[in-house]
Amino acid sequence: MAGFDFSFWSLFFKLVSGQTGDISNVTFRPQKARFEGGPIRQAFERATPESQGVDSLHLLHFLDEMADDPEASPHHIMILRHGKVILECSFAPYEKGMWHITHSMSKSITGMAVGLAIHEGRLRLDETLDEIFPQYVKLFARLRQKPVTVRNLLNMTSEVEFSEAGAISGDNWLAGYMASATKCEPGTKFDYNSMNSYMLSAIIQERTGMTLFDYLKPRLFDPLGIDQVFWEESPEGVTKAGWGMYLRPEDALKLGWLYMKGGRWKGRQIIPEDWVLESTRMQADNGKFGYGYQIWMEQRPGSFAFNGLFGQNVICCPDDDLIIMCNAGNRELFAGGSLTSILRKYWGVGYEPSAAPLPENIMAHRRLLTRVGQLDGSLPAPPPKPKIGWQLVLKPVEVIDRTYLMETLKGHTFVMQRRQIGIFPLISQVMHVNFTDGISKIGFDEDPDTCFVILFEEGETLHRIRVGFDRAEKSTVDLHGDPYLVAAKGRLATDENGRLAIILDLTFPEEGMTRRLKIFFDGDEIEVRGNEKPGDAVAADALEYTGGTDRPLTKLPIIRHILEGGGLDFMDLTVQSTMHPVDFGKLEM
Repeated sequence: MAGFDFSFWSLFFKLVSGQTGDISNVTFRPQKARFEGGPIRQAFERATPESQGVDSLHLLHFLDEMADDPEASPHHIMILRHGKVILECSFAPYEKGMWHITHSMSKSITGMAVGLAIHEGRLRLDETLDEIFPQYVKLFARLRQKPVTVRNLLNMTSEVEFSEAGAISGDNWLAGYMASATKCEPGTKFDYNSMNSYMLSAIIQERTGMTLFDYLKPRLFDPLGIDQVFWEESPEGVTKAGWGMYLRPEDALKLGWLYMKGGRWKGRQIIPEDWVLESTRMQADNGKFGYGYQIWMEQRPGSFAFNGLFGQNVICCPDDDLIIMCNAGNRELFAGGSLTSILRKYWGVGYEPSAAPLPENIMAHRRLLTRVGQLDGSLPAPPPKPKIGWQLVLKPVEVIDRTYLMETLKGHTFVMQRRQIGIFPLISQVMHVNFTDGISKIGFDEDPDTCFVILFEEGETLHRIRVGFDRAEKSTVDLHGDPYLVAAKGRLATDENGRLAIILDLTFPEEGMTRRLKIFFDGDEIEVRGNEKPGDAVAADALEYTGGTDRPLTKLPIIRHILEGGGLDFMDLTVQSTMHPVDFGKLEM
């Protein structure tokens, strides 16, 4: 039985019981870099859509459908045709040029590093883990694990049981992977596993003496002008490889262009062409369009994608010399939700852009630019369309003067009872092993610009967050030494009992996650309800995928009893209660 499953369920039940602070088996250390901004180096040329054979109205309808679909939740979209950007749109409060978490999109960049290392003669596709890491070979483990090659890691056919849940098992991921059993003969079955990518990173570090990130900097990032990039390391000091990378949208577009052009950038061969060709053809049957070397095959024949959790995509269509890049924050664990459906509707097999330039359509292009401005917040937004979901939980309040409310609340602090809610979304806490100490106090103030300010005390840290009511205001918070940008937007509402409430959306633009806090006022007491987006549906999906019913621990009598007695409905309810925490506070006298 795999030991890391115990760690998964241990953490799960700690979260369910509302524990905060140092609750993980993995050692946390602050490492996240602060986003510095600045212009994009070696930026792509901009051009009108028609000059590149694409109708502006087609782009306009595409943007409208993306913006109007409540499940798609796009953050950044860029489209490249013939090497020129014909569409660039960020959805407020996400800003143009801001880096964004890539999640598993980073696996494709890991594959690039492996191709470079093979080209340099540092390793071979058919080398086994035992040959590369002989110091980890144990006789008992070899009886349980069949030989796994570099190729098996690249095309996700290793069949090693040490999977994503291993990332919360403790600090020794490499040893844990090497000691785990294989479920069947490696190379016979596609079984997506982020720890395969991590092992590729460990291999690069073993053979080069550099982390994967440091190895790629002079070979890939610097030549492409990618200078605003950060990649997390594991507790072992190994680049995570399969996740944990922050990258600007245009820089992600560069990497797609590099591969669509056979590894060449501005006349220079960056990645060996033969490696690009092998990586972007099917190396394993995944039951969809195929999987290459850390790259997904896509719907259009010959197309491929760098894909990541929650809707991170760089989709390359060589037949049309077209690339679609998007960041999002939806519930897609893999490509298959609303966002993917819209992408394939507008850019899939049914779409054929013109091979020649189209006549310029000035009016349509003007409408497109206006829509981009409305979505990124630089132009007034049109009246919102009615939506079903968390937007309509409470009735909006128009009669309360915000200035009066600010003056009334200023200087008041409420002491929380349970201290189970944090400002950082729970899913982000788990991914970065950066768990909240729980909000102990909530206070209200204003800054010199007469902006509404809410103060959240967590542990020994006081977060001072500026709040806008017409548009989000931005602040930077320190989460145990890691800096994160937060965009806060509030609105006033009342509940069914007439209680005044501040509905606060705390968007983390680098993460693609939003924490929603509803603060209800009742005399000298408050009630705080937490939520997040993407939320409990994603957590339930991840629970099923990472620690779900096919994992060894679910064979234990107590877990089997829970699953058989209430099924996954019980787990869904448990996840919902965890994702929707409630706390109460009293006015500090």
